[in-house]
Amino acid sequence: MKRIPWVRAAAVGVCASIALAVPAVAAHQATPDAPDTPAAVTTPATADPATLPHGPATPPPGQVNPSPGPVKRSKGVTQEDIRKAQELERYWTPERIRTAVPVDAVRAGEAAQAPLRAPHAAGRNALFAPSHQVASGIPTVGVFLIRSEDGSATPNQFCSAGAVTSPTKSLVLTAAHCLKGGKSYRNVAFVPGYRGGASKAGEPGERPYGLFPMELGKVWIDERYLSSSPSDDVDFAVLRVGPNAQGRLLEDAIGRGNTLTTVPAAKLARREVTLTGYPGGQKTPLQCTNATRAFQGRFMEIACDGFRTGVSGGPFLEGFDGSRGNLVGAIGGYKTGGLHDNISYSSQFDNDVLRLYHQAVADAAPDTVNPLGSATTWEHGTSFVTGRFHSDSVRNSSSDLIVRWSDGEVSLYPGNRAYGLGKDIQLLKDKAWKQAKALTVGEFTGNSTDDLLVSWADGKLILYKDVNETNRLNNSIQLKGPNGTWTHAVSLTAGRFGGGNARRDDLVVRWSDAEMTLYSNVDGRGLHAEKQLAKRKNSTWSHARDSVAGNFAAAAGDQDLFVRWSDGKVTVYENLGAKGFTGEHRLRPAKSAWQYGRLVTAGAFGGGTRPDDLVALWPGGKLVMYGDTTAGALGRERLLVPARIS
Repeated sequence: MKRIPWVRAAAVGVCASIALAVPAVAAHQATPDAPDTPAAVTTPATADPATLPHGPATPPPGQVNPSPGPVKRSKGVTQEDIRKAQELERYWTPERIRTAVPVDAVRAGEAAQAPLRAPHAAGRNALFAPSHQVASGIPTVGVFLIRSEDGSATPNQFCSAGAVTSPTKSLVLTAAHCLKGGKSYRNVAFVPGYRGGASKAGEPGERPYGLFPMELGKVWIDERYLSSSPSDDVDFAVLRVGPNAQGRLLEDAIGRGNTLTTVPAAKLARREVTLTGYPGGQKTPLQCTNATRAFQGRFMEIACDGFRTGVSGGPFLEGFDGSRGNLVGAIGGYKTGGLHDNISYSSQFDNDVLRLYHQAVADAAPDTVNPLGSATTWEHGTSFVTGRFHSDSVRNSSSDLIVRWSDGEVSLYPGNRAYGLGKDIQLLKDKAWKQAKALTVGEFTGNSTDDLLVSWADGKLILYKDVNETNRLNNSIQLKGPNGTWTHAVSLTAGRFGGGNARRDDLVVRWSDAEMTLYSNVDGRGLHAEKQLAKRKNSTWSHARDSVAGNFAAAAGDQDLFVRWSDGKVTVYENLGAKGFTGEHRLRPAKSAWQYGRLVTAGAFGGGTRPDDLVALWPGGKLVMYGDTTAGALGRERLLVPARIS
């Protein structure tokens, strides 16, 4: 939303395939003999500019006016497609388009926030560039029309948007906040080259290329923006439109669209960028050219006068020739585009926008709301353990994650067997669990469902038997009552460490004096054989932070111990029971980024039943999985929850 300091967290997360009552239109692919056909997209995000390949090397100058004679229908367009576009045109009369109000203004009114924005930002006046109206319109820039179905007094709303060249010839890019409001819409359309006011004889009308209906469910928005606390780093949306009432695909009607271009964070400051958009009450595009600068290292900022409410989604264009250019941004991002009408922002166009583009080109399934929630939640995680708990995971020999939170709540996140986690199940919420000092998981009672072993601040050692979505934490066995010895237990790590059977019932304990102890074959009756792995007051193990069991060096058999150290070193001790600490493999050296890690555990979350997938919590609530980690290398990084943006 442009220029309105509304509280984004109040927006309700919705699926990227937004409930829009626009009939679905089949995907239309460019044909070899069609004019201005763009090439395939393969551009990396590190080029400067990392432009995507496009059509003719010399783009046609000026706008492409519709032919006065019969218009040739694009290949693959059906009569039903045309009927749907005609139906859309019957609703969006010229009068309705002229009186449509900015989406931003409607939401500001709902939030009872006024004024909409300050008319000018104070200071830095020398940087502000003048703007001018483009009475003839711009073929690749248009109004993005939305009919709200929420009973609003002003249901006809709009944002700005730009056409994007693609093999489908049917893609448009706008700001994600134009479509993410937790409401249903219908009659959504893109009107390229829109120009308000009456036309003179021989000139194209207000809608020179017609209206292009948005196809049902064909909206690609990053899942981080769909959350209840949208990430302003990804305030952009790619959508696909159907043909107009003349049966023409978007790029067959307007010529080649703008070329999506990625911009490295180090090069957000650009020498000459043209900003365009449709301010409320004007319906004629506003244009301004100025240098951009980096803002907070992740936004592009430009100072152009007069870009008031309504311009959200308007493109930042580099190399603009009057009709099209390289699309390097869209008004949105910081404060949903800015709080003043002479300062505008865009989220950085990096691999995130490129990913959405590729999804749209391939007609891939859009993102959905992240079931794991936001980083704000994960910052409160205090303990991680993994095991087979959920009935589905027990059947498939895969892992789930249990998290103990700072308020005493304990949650179970079922694994999805595809290196991800599902929505949480609350096992318990009790402030007393703040006193749980160390947690681990093993097969202590011999059943297929795993058990949770907890040492408490008062020295109690309690085994919670057969934890699952039904039993939760209701079956407890006290192995030790309050005592002075186990108050010194700093960490517990259960695994299969050579106890003479195939169960994960051996327990490694790290004590406050750095002693390391191995207890073999722990069960519901208590602790048994004890073996010292490291002596008291040694100079090494006081620096250990996380230690977890897994199969990193071998696919099966006795397990290895993964350790994260305070200096950032990461180590795997192969076959701990047999080799002790002699079979060391170093995955990360001292002073690596792992010194800033918070929690880590290991399980089987994808690619088989081998527990070699690490789940790590980082500062800012960032949650990452490193699938298929070995004793020689960390696995591929998969982002589960992005870090909180401060």
